[in-house]
Amino acid sequence: MKNFNLLFFIRLLLRHIGLLVMVPIILGVLVFQLTKNEPKVFNSKARVYTGIASGSTIELDNTKLDFRATNTAYDNLLNLIKARTTIETVALKLFSQHMALDSANTKIISREKYTTLMELVPEEVKQLVVKGDPAQTYENFKKLKESDHTNFIYELINLKHPDYSIEKIVGKIGVRRVLSSDFVDIEFEADDPAICQNTLLILCEVFVKLNADIKVNQSDAVVKYFEGQLQESTADLKGAEDELLDFNRTHNIINYYEQTKHIASEKEHFELEYQKVFIKHHAAKAVLQNLESKLQSHEKKRLSSEQIMELRNELADVNFEISMKSLGVEVDKEKQKKNADEVVVLTKRAMELKAGLQEQVDQLYTTDYDEQSLAMTNILTDWLANTIDYEGSKAQLRVMDQKRLEFEKLYQVFSPLGSTMKRLERKIDIAEREYLSLLHSLGLAKLRQQNVELKSNLKLTEVPFFPINPKPSKRFLLVIVAAMAGFILVAFTILVLEFLDGNLNTATRAEDKIGLEVSSIFPVISAKKKKIDYKYLQNKAVNAISRNVLLNQFKKKETNEPVVNLFFSTQEGEGKTFVCEHLIAKLCELDYKVLHITYDAYDFGLDDAYYHKILYPISDQLYKIADVTEFDREKTISDHSIYDFIVLEIPSIIKNPFPVKLAASMDYTFLVTRANRAWGEADINALELFNEATTGPEPTIILNGVKVLEMETVLGDLPKKRSLLRKWVKQVVQFRFFTKKSVA
Repeated sequence: MKNFNLLFFIRLLLRHIGLLVMVPIILGVLVFQLTKNEPKVFNSKARVYTGIASGSTIELDNTKLDFRATNTAYDNLLNLIKARTTIETVALKLFSQHMALDSANTKIISREKYTTLMELVPEEVKQLVVKGDPAQTYENFKKLKESDHTNFIYELINLKHPDYSIEKIVGKIGVRRVLSSDFVDIEFEADDPAICQNTLLILCEVFVKLNADIKVNQSDAVVKYFEGQLQESTADLKGAEDELLDFNRTHNIINYYEQTKHIASEKEHFELEYQKVFIKHHAAKAVLQNLESKLQSHEKKRLSSEQIMELRNELADVNFEISMKSLGVEVDKEKQKKNADEVVVLTKRAMELKAGLQEQVDQLYTTDYDEQSLAMTNILTDWLANTIDYEGSKAQLRVMDQKRLEFEKLYQVFSPLGSTMKRLERKIDIAEREYLSLLHSLGLAKLRQQNVELKSNLKLTEVPFFPINPKPSKRFLLVIVAAMAGFILVAFTILVLEFLDGNLNTATRAEDKIGLEVSSIFPVISAKKKKIDYKYLQNKAVNAISRNVLLNQFKKKETNEPVVNLFFSTQEGEGKTFVCEHLIAKLCELDYKVLHITYDAYDFGLDDAYYHKILYPISDQLYKIADVTEFDREKTISDHSIYDFIVLEIPSIIKNPFPVKLAASMDYTFLVTRANRAWGEADINALELFNEATTGPEPTIILNGVKVLEMETVLGDLPKKRSLLRKWVKQVVQFRFFTKKSVA
């Protein structure tokens, strides 16, 4: 493979220059003829502003440009334009527009197209046409198309009609984004300029509407979802609030936390007052007991009189009523005012009772006046004062004990209400947060809806124009492409066949396939190539073999014996005699005596002084020959040592016998084989058998009939006339830009 360079490929293609020229010409002419009647093609374009990348938005918190989302949006838009649903609608509307015409209108359809269409459409379809009303005609055609899959309109838009089939329309649409801008170009081509313009107009109308419907429907669905959820959340929140309201009404709660705080504060204040009254009561009781212990028995009896006890008991009852009215926990304003009025009256009555009690005590001791009586009077005065305090504190304690029980009952009522109220408030809080969250989401959804509606409003900035001039024909380009395809196909085929070629062809391949070294190569002689000096090439090839033979003579230890060189081949017709003729002629030219032992009667015409030939027949007796002298059956040579070289030529070893014993005593053996054939299994087996019989040096290959250019591997540049241009091109393809012919 080392010879597979650029020069090799160029030479390989040049050998088949006829095919490389004729096939492209034939294909070019064929395409030229086939495109002779190619119809003219008209092209129109529309430009749409999308606003996807840099358009306005009302999402204030979304200021970043998401390139991935932008590209996705453009991909969605481009796919929508070529979607089957879009193109089907376009085809049906275009067909309806044409059928609704009373006659051909060159702004909508050409006369030829209209005439052909009228001939194509059956009568049952024409009956659905509403002349002058394409919209109603479209609705009628749409119903017919959807009725079944065998009607005319369904087949029209799904088969191969050039103007109305989905496949054809999609193939003529070109959609691309203009660089990184917000613009999208839509192109369409047709053989009728009116159809070209109107198809593009309908396409823009349809896909803009579809895009808006898709975007708005998506946002509407989201808004409706959140509105429904918000209604449910509102009902849940109202239910929870009503439940709390009913609870407060049932338990007379205005503000639970303030009420409980007030109750706790009142309870704390009550306990402090209770302690004060309790201390006062027991203090008065202790003082009273002390004073009574100082009084005499008859004085005690007087103090226990009926009038004093009645006043004392009535005073205790009045004090009890005063305490009941003044220590109440009523929250009703009217009751509080009524109690306050009653306390004033009771206080006045208590003052009267105290004064009456004082008067009764004073009357008891007016008759007893002495020093001791004066001291006793002071004691009675103190007793009266402490009795009043004692009875008052006693009444207050009775009232406070009842109020303490009321506080305990109030605590028993309010304690379980707290947990229930917390549960209700928690329920309201959850419902309220859910409501606020849904309200926020609804606001975002509506904002998104407005934004989508804003962005989905595509603008047609360039309306499709009516094309006047058709597009330049691609006929010339198709001819060139066909010619180039023919050239490439032929060149590729040549290269593939060359790589797949199993022939030996080159010295490198011969060494790889046979497994022996190549000692020389002989070129194939061609009378057509007169620029090449074949005598020079043959002489160089013979010189290469001669060098090997002469070197082998110097290597031989017994210098007085001739060097025996065996030439053999595995197949017939390999050129052994041809090689031997040129080799022997060269040796004789060098004044060497050569004995040629061969089975071929061909006469070389050499001087008998240096050349002698022994002819032997091909027979099974060859197996028995053990020495070269046995070929000379007539004993024409008395002394074989007079020869410098013996050239033994044997027939092909596959189809003929060969001297096995003699092969083992050969000095050197040469395998002659043609370059233009493959090396098969039979050749391999025969060569292995031959190698087992020989004990001398391994055979070398003489490759016969190689291509002339292969001789450059041995001789370098071939001696032939070349122009300066060819010399320069050869240096270029071999990358030898600075090669010189001399040192200077």
